[in-house]
Amino acid sequence: MLKIKGIDSYYGESRIISSLDLEFEKGKITCLIGRNGVGKSTTLKSIMGLVKTPEGNICFDGDEIIKIPTYNRVKQGIGYVPQGREIFPQMTVYENLMLGIWANGGKGELPKYIYELFPILKRFEKRKGGDLSGGQQQQLAIARALVSEPKILILDEPTEGIQPSVIQDIGEVIKKINKEMGLTVLIVEQYLDFVLGISDYLYIMEKGEIILKGNTAQLDSKKVQAAMTH
Repeated sequence: MLKIKGIDSYYGESRIISSLDLEFEKGKITCLIGRNGVGKSTTLKSIMGLVKTPEGNICFDGDEIIKIPTYNRVKQGIGYVPQGREIFPQMTVYENLMLGIWANGGKGELPKYIYELFPILKRFEKRKGGDLSGGQQQQLAIARALVSEPKILILDEPTEGIQPSVIQDIGEVIKKINKEMGLTVLIVEQYLDFVLGISDYLYIMEKGEIILKGNTAQLDSKKVQAAMTH
């Protein structure tokens, strides 16, 4: 579904990623993990066209997308929840969700399944986004990405700053949309227990390169832990 081949990624003149190859299989939950500052978020921003990628290829659903603008990547079916969530704090929950529809050229009402997945958003639909807790804002950000009906959902650090009970809820939602809706999911994350409990496939990154990869169930958890802490 999504293939990255030989990409270089830059912030200004600084190269963060060099000749990176990754592949994300349709219908799977794939996690990209690693310590802070190794290039994980840059990888996601490269997929979205938010950083310079002068070399390499990014192929999504059979189409080369590396040269098209971010908004067209979204229209082709890539849903993105950035680190920090980036909801609109002065807009209500409902307005934030509708913006997800309008921004992708859609019209009409919210899909019913959104409030089924996130009942807390139904309760708080008239509340301003900025008045929600961190966990509720994360649920809103994920829901806003889902209303655009993406083919792949990309999440950057979805557990960051969130209490354990809400992390569990978010994990269950991700598994549900993957299994019941067939949505492909790509997650950047550092919380290893969350990753091991949710993912089908793992990539571990160090200094912009992949140092370990494989099916999550078949990887040695001690090697994974060592790669995250060495």
